[in-house]
Amino acid sequence: MTVLDTSFRGNGDVIVIRFALGLSSSRHWGATVQKPFLAMLIVALSAGLGIPNRALSADATSGPARPQARIVDGPGLERATDSWAIIRWTTTNVKGTSLRYGVVHYGTDPHDLGMTAKSPNRWNPGLPTMIYRVQVNHLQSATTYYYRAASTNALGAVEGPESAVGHFATEKVP
Repeated sequence: MTVLDTSFRGNGDVIVIRFALGLSSSRHWGATVQKPFLAMLIVALSAGLGIPNRALSADATSGPARPQARIVDGPGLERATDSWAIIRWTTTNVKGTSLRYGVVHYGTDPHDLGMTAKSPNRWNPGLPTMIYRVQVNHLQSATTYYYRAASTNALGAVEGPESAVGHFATEKVP
């Protein structure tokens, strides 16, 4: 379900919700809800807990290619312990959903990055860049890990090229 828009009537105690099923907005349905809390809950759940659906349609459209995000800083290791690490990088901002994900593919072999860590992020349209920080958990101590970083929109579409392969080592347990 995609919520297309919401509007308030009267003194705000009535909310009208217009929505479409699937990614196609060719068929619209509507609902009027008397209790604002219930309406907001419905909107949040149907919209993926806060994804503004007006932007979802921008990410789901076909046609001319959307601008791609470029990595302008990093990725690099922000911090590593014996069992977790944080990978950080900065990309240019592109239009689309406000919910974005930083994704790190990692493993102990640079040619087999079969594990994935993912972290949500919120787009601020007032800023020219976006900083991603992804925590990678459940790592073995005193081990070298290899990784690639990428970003996706709320629908899971990759927003730009993946980074080159980087590496870090976890600390040894004392």
